[in-house]
This record gives sequence, structure tokens and C-alpha cells, in this order.
Amino acid sequence: MSSVAGHKQSPGAGAPLRVGVLGGGAMAAVHLRTLSSSPHTRVVGVAAKTLSTEVLALAELIGTECTSVDRLLESGGLDAVVIATPTDTHADFACLAAEHHVAVFCEKPLARHPAEGERIANAAAAHGTKVAVGHVLRYFPEYEQARRVVLGGKLGTISTARMFRVNASPATVKGWYAEPSRSGGLLFDLAIHDLDWCRWTLGPVRRVYARQSGESGHEVLSVLLRHTGGAIAYVDASWRDTRLQTGLEICGTAGLYRVGGSTDAGFELSLDVAGAPSYLPGDASDSARADNPYRVELEDALGWFAGGPPPRSVLADGLAALRVAAAAEESVRRARPIEVEIDR
Repeated sequence: MSSVAGHKQSPGAGAPLRVGVLGGGAMAAVHLRTLSSSPHTRVVGVAAKTLSTEVLALAELIGTECTSVDRLLESGGLDAVVIATPTDTHADFACLAAEHHVAVFCEKPLARHPAEGERIANAAAAHGTKVAVGHVLRYFPEYEQARRVVLGGKLGTISTARMFRVNASPATVKGWYAEPSRSGGLLFDLAIHDLDWCRWTLGPVRRVYARQSGESGHEVLSVLLRHTGGAIAYVDASWRDTRLQTGLEICGTAGLYRVGGSTDAGFELSLDVAGAPSYLPGDASDSARADNPYRVELEDALGWFAGGPPPRSVLADGLAALRVAAAAEESVRRARPIEVEIDR
């Protein structure tokens, strides 16, 4: 199949969606499992500077090519890409995909800085490209149910919400995680799950105040959000635990809703038989399960790319969550509340 770069050939009606995966780590492996087990997609290539043993094995099992990003995008035989690369590379790859008229599923966070997220938004608008963002917490059943309870009015007017998410640090597993300038650290990697859920459920955030302590890779973080509707949310996160634990409590004028959370609504540190640490999603080994949140979120996005309804988290959602996280980062640095740019 030959084509001119940027003018890809479309698959025939009913043909599988042609998807490329950018990334060679744990999340790339998670999404490769979903893609390889779906009759509606065909993996046409995997691209990354370094591919883990697991990703290499999956690529071989699928029978797909390991190639470069440029070669994959310029092939013309691509409908969508999954971006599961280090956070500071998301913007460049998403913009490059948009220029080639290729739809994008980007792992959270959308980018390292809001300006980079806006660059993605501008490129997507200029080229008519669909962009979905992997805020997977929206697909975990206990968080879906909590949102339904809130929006259904069962708790009355919401006054406060409290969220916590603690885990071991991934910094010892992959070098770029240990560089906050690249990964965003605890705030952008872990706490952003709950920052996004609060905005999704309680509405736009008007003001943020945050405090953080501890050296890189062992931080403790507290974030206070004031929503435009009046609710106040407290989000606590830490990389000083030995395993993932989460929790959620919502208080309204008519009642209190509390859930212990999920041991795999995020990431957990595990040890293989050789004792080597690996930072993997708790549901990674079971991504073929039909109700697996990582599977459902990706299939939701791919369905949208194929002409279906939008998924739960699109570009505007990813950019809004990024702005909240950036405001929290600024608040930590300046030790004062920071106003957030309201969703546009």
C-alpha cells in the first residue's frame, strides 16, 4: 500500500481500524493487549526508542512491526495512534499525528504543561483530528457509581468531597518518572486521577491550594479545590506506601457517600519472581476482560474514531485537568492559592 504522507488511505467499510502504538512500557503493553484481542482493530506497528521485553513479545505474538514514529505515521496506512510515551513527549507526538490526520488516544496527562496541551488543541482543530485522553478513573465502577449518586441528587447539594490515592513510587522503575520536569511527579502522574474526577463530577475548578513535601519519588501531597458551584474537594496523594490504596467520601446536605475505592484504580508496585520491581496497572494482566476499565476506555475512544459517540474524556477534558494540576503545581511553588482558568 502506497500513499503520500499526510493523506492516508481509509479502510473499507466495516474493515478493522488500523492502529499504531507509540510507547514501549507498561501502558503500551496494556493497550496492546486490548487492541490485539479486538476484532475491530488491527495493530499496524509499535514505535518507541526502547521497547520492554513484554512489548516486544506482544508485538511478535501479534505479528506487527516494531518501527519508528516517523515511519509509522508516514506510512499512510494508519487511522489512529495510542500515545503511551513519557509525559513530556505527548505534545510533539500528538501534534505530529494530527498533522497526518490520524486520530489520537493519549494517555493521561495530556501533556506536561497547559501550553503544550493548547498546542495539541490547536493542531487538532487545524487538521480536524479527534483526540481522546486516558483518564481511566472515569471508567472504574465505584467512581462511576459515586458520580451517578452525586448527579442524581441523592446527596442534596454537595458541600465537600475527600479523595485519597497512595502507592509506592514508580521512580525506581523508570528514570523519567524520577524527573519532575519530565513526568510532573506525584501530582501529574497519580493525583491527577482524582483532580480530573472531581472536575468531572463537581464541575469546573475556580481556585486551587496545594502543599507538598518529601524528596522526588517519595512525595506527600495535599490539594484543596474550590469548585465554581461552591463545593470544596480535598485530594491527598502519596508515594510513600507499599501498595495502591484509594478512597472517596462525598458529603451533601442530604447525606454522606463513602467508598473504599479500588486496589487497581491506578497503579501498583509488584515484584516478579526474580524480585525485580515493575510498575504496572493492577488490571494489566486481565485486560482481555470485557469490563476491564483500561479496555473499556480505549474501546470507547476507538468507537468514536470509527464514527460513534465521544468517549468520557476528550481533549477538552484532558486540557482542563492539566490546567488544574498546573495550578496546584504553581500553588506548591508559591505557597498560596492559585486561580484556575475556567473551562473554555
